[in-house]
Parts: sequence; structure tokens; C-alpha cells
Amino acid sequence: MRLRGDERVLVRVPSWLGDTVMAEPALRALSEWQAERADGGVLSLAGPGVLLGLLAKGLPNARLLPLEREGWPGWRDHDVALLFTGSFRSAWMALRAGIPERVGWSRDGRGLLLTTSATSPRERGGTPVGLGQHGRSRRWLPRPFGTSCNELLALIGVPVRATRPRLAASAEAREVVAARLAEAGIASEQPVLAINAGGRSDSAKSVPNELWVEAVRRIRSEVELAVVIVTGPGEESRAEACGSSIPGAAVLTGPTLDLDQELALFERAAVVLTGDVGPRHLAVACGAKLVTLFGPTDPRHTADFLEQTRLLRRVVPCGPCHQELCPLDGPKRQECLRETDPAAIAAATLSLL
Repeated sequence: MRLRGDERVLVRVPSWLGDTVMAEPALRALSEWQAERADGGVLSLAGPGVLLGLLAKGLPNARLLPLEREGWPGWRDHDVALLFTGSFRSAWMALRAGIPERVGWSRDGRGLLLTTSATSPRERGGTPVGLGQHGRSRRWLPRPFGTSCNELLALIGVPVRATRPRLAASAEAREVVAARLAEAGIASEQPVLAINAGGRSDSAKSVPNELWVEAVRRIRSEVELAVVIVTGPGEESRAEACGSSIPGAAVLTGPTLDLDQELALFERAAVVLTGDVGPRHLAVACGAKLVTLFGPTDPRHTADFLEQTRLLRRVVPCGPCHQELCPLDGPKRQECLRETDPAAIAAATLSLL
């Protein structure tokens, strides 16, 4: 099917921060395409409320349907469901809501619930060049999520010309962050090194704090920078532990630090240090320079818009495994991150200054 411009379109936004940011160009393109036609088309976004709030500033005409509040009944009275999730449940919800046209990726049996679908490409099961373990079967090909979203839009006749994610902090968030930095003794003209030290303590994607601490020591031996540590809700203890080991570091955490304020900090930072987690994509979307450490994840999933990014990855026989918890014990446990050289982190950071 191809859109005319007068349809009521519901988009199921991804449930993960990084995927939502990577889908932003496609959402913006759809909104602009509808506006150009002025045929009465409606755009609704369904997903986690905190992520919809992140998108709302750039899509002021979109109707927001937070899943935690309205659930699937809010999906009724739409003509098209565009599913930027790969779950069977999202396709089932669209069918149950009576949406006649359902567009998404055909995999894991959900193709039977869709009216227009694309099949994701697969690998042949060999070992990718320079990457990890041999596939047991023909795996889904790792590729940037935003590219897949753009291809879904192409199926329904909507071009995505500006493919780079674009997000900006609000003026209020910038003022709040400036005030919090001033309280920590960081002047407005002082260069800032932002470190995203988030992640559960047992997560395979969480960068060990000792890497950040040693990297900062090496960086500061070359250049003077203020250091600011940030994390997401529930990860405050990791940030406090990291900050206590870095002299003069400011720690911005807690429920008062929302995604808008995190964007404002990344806009302010000279360089952002992070693992391959959601806030990394916030930094990319606001134009920050960043150093990203890869552990269990395949860098091909996000291999775009790397002009201001330095990627660091330790090649290990068991990776990229994409496991949330490392299944190994002893010296091999989380080796993909633990064995990253702090000198390499420092060198990558200094190359961006």
C-alpha cells in the first residue's frame, strides 16, 4: 500500500531509547510529508511515555498515546499502523484494534498479521570479517535500525531525505543543567568531559568504573577538563562510586535528571564517554563528540553517523553475543569490556579535543 496523505496513521515507537532516537528521522519525515499535503492526515505515536516526551518537541502535531496509560484501546480509529517494533504483540495489538492496514517487518510469525511487510536480510552463518563468533544459522543481518525504519516508510511511499537523528534540549533543560554545573563549581566556559556511567551492575553492557577512572587520569595528565558523571534512574550507586574515585567530579543523577537535561549536558560537553547504550544515541542526535566502548554488541547495528565518534572494541572469541548477562565466569567474564585499554580511551578522547 501507499499513503495518500489523509490517513490516520499510528506509529508504534520502539521501547528502547537508542532505537527510538534512531527512528526519529523516519518519524520526522512522515510528519513533514503529511504536513505538506494538508489533507487532514493524523499522526499518533504509541510507546513508553518518557520516550514520547523526548520526541514531542520535534513533532508538535503528533498525538501521543503512552502505553502505560491508554493501552491498546487508544489505537482504535486509525487507518494505518506503522510498527517500528519487531514483536508479535505489537502486530497483534494493531489487528485487535481493528486497524485495516498494518505495516512492519515480517519475522517470527508476525507476517501473518501484517498487510504490508518487509523481510529483514540474513547473514549466511559465517564469521563476519573482524567480528566475533560463527553463526549457528542464518542470523538476521546486523544493520542500523534507522535504515530499517526508513525502508518501511519507503514501502508506503514516504521518502526519508534527512536520515541523521536530530534532537535538541529545551531552553529550560539547558538552564537547569547550567545551574547544576555552577553549583558543582563548573564555570560556563570550562570544558566538560561527560561520562555516562550507567547500567546495571550485572549487565554485560555496563562499562567497569575502573576503566573510566584510569582513562580520566590519563586525559587530565594532558588537558584540564571538568568531569561530569551521569546515569539513568536506579543506577545512582554506580555513578556515585565512579565520581568518588575521580577528584572533583560532579555527579548528576536521580529522577530529577530527565532525558531533556541529559541532552543539554551532552550539548554542553566537549566529549562524551559512554558504552553502547541508549544515551550514546542522544549524544549523536545533538551533535556531540563521543567515544563509545563496545562490549557484547555488534557495531554494525549502529554503523552510521560516526564522523564525530571513536569506536573502541576488544575482539574476543565469544562476541558479539548480545547477551544481557555475561554467561562466563572467572577471568573470561565480561572480557570484551574489562580488557579495554584505558590508554586507548584517553587517546581517542584527546583526538576529539
